[in-house]
Amino acid sequence: MTLALEDIRVVDLSRIWAGPYGTKLLADMGAEIVKIEALDRLDPHRGAVRPQAGTGNYPDGEPGDDPWNRNGWFNSLHQNKYGITLDLSHPQGKDVFRELIAMSDVVIENFRRGVLDKLGFTYEELKKIRPDIVVVSMPAFGNTGVWKDYIQYGIGQEQLAGVDSMGGYSVAEGPIKSGINHGDPITGSHAAGAILAALMYRRRTGKSVLIDLSQLDSSISLMGEHLLDFQMRGQNPTTTGNQHDSFAPQGVFPCLGEDEWVAISVTSDSEWLNLTKAIGFSDLGEDIKYADSSLRKQNESELLSLIGEWTKTRDKFDITSTLQSSGIPCAPVMTNEDIYDDPHYQSRSLMEISDHPSTDIQLLPGVGWKMSKTTSEIRWHAPMLGQHNEFIFGELVGLSSDFIANLIDEGVSGTEPVGA
Repeated sequence: MTLALEDIRVVDLSRIWAGPYGTKLLADMGAEIVKIEALDRLDPHRGAVRPQAGTGNYPDGEPGDDPWNRNGWFNSLHQNKYGITLDLSHPQGKDVFRELIAMSDVVIENFRRGVLDKLGFTYEELKKIRPDIVVVSMPAFGNTGVWKDYIQYGIGQEQLAGVDSMGGYSVAEGPIKSGINHGDPITGSHAAGAILAALMYRRRTGKSVLIDLSQLDSSISLMGEHLLDFQMRGQNPTTTGNQHDSFAPQGVFPCLGEDEWVAISVTSDSEWLNLTKAIGFSDLGEDIKYADSSLRKQNESELLSLIGEWTKTRDKFDITSTLQSSGIPCAPVMTNEDIYDDPHYQSRSLMEISDHPSTDIQLLPGVGWKMSKTTSEIRWHAPMLGQHNEFIFGELVGLSSDFIANLIDEGVSGTEPVGA
């Protein structure tokens, strides 16, 4: 079956999460992603070359003999990609890189600003190699502006974008992170979308495109309603925790079992009446002090307590079924075990089998969408370090076996990292 992007080749220099997530989305749609690492500068998500036992994200907590091939973070982000090793600071590495650029559609990097330029591959130089190349440069703060030379990762974008200033449970506890470093996947999603738009532009015009993508800009773009609220009222959003600024009741409630929870959100008067009937508290629906959202918000603390008394003796999945049947937004707070066991996720193949030579069979998150005319699945596991050197260098670029052997002898390429 033809894949949506199977005629697109991307040279991927990006690392950690933001860039690799963007190229993962493209790989899942069929794009040929050639991920490049250097033997002395692996993608940090591969983990340490010699990690201590019990550390890192390894199957059964065991780093094994080749931990750089076993890290779960890396293996979940790089499925459906090719992987090669190439030192771009070495003259031979630069030559091979030029050959790859000449036959590729996109190059993406998320180094600190200027790193690729210092290696001799400015946007202007890349255009000389491939006149219609799409280049994505995504340093943390973009390539212009007062902060352009600052260093940052997704872990700090929530603070810089103001996300954490509104997520805490109280002023005394201080700002609380979301837990996912949201700047990374958001920027990766923006990168994938921008690349597709640039390829459409190139198809119409035949021209190259430079995409200057900032993690900070991507994060700020999600904060529109709160920035607008400040313009209109001069007020910063307050920390809300699990509550909503106007809907009530809303929150997470304890359920039967240890550390088991269910999320319930009432967003209208009709949902409120349905809730009171579903939990057997119809008299609350007739109480004037809960008649509308503003009154329920004023009395939310006592409502949360009453609902919590009802939920704590019941299973979170049974609660969900009961309330969803009554048209009330409700969901169990899932653990990792719940996700693996859930029949809905299983029916949609959310978790797919990945048979990796170094980790054996694992269930990893699959493709997050289903397309009617193409496949949407894990086609092959994340690449072992330098796994596709021979294929990319020999069959794709056309280098001789002697030249490839020389790359290995010179330390320009290989399959084991420095220090192994």
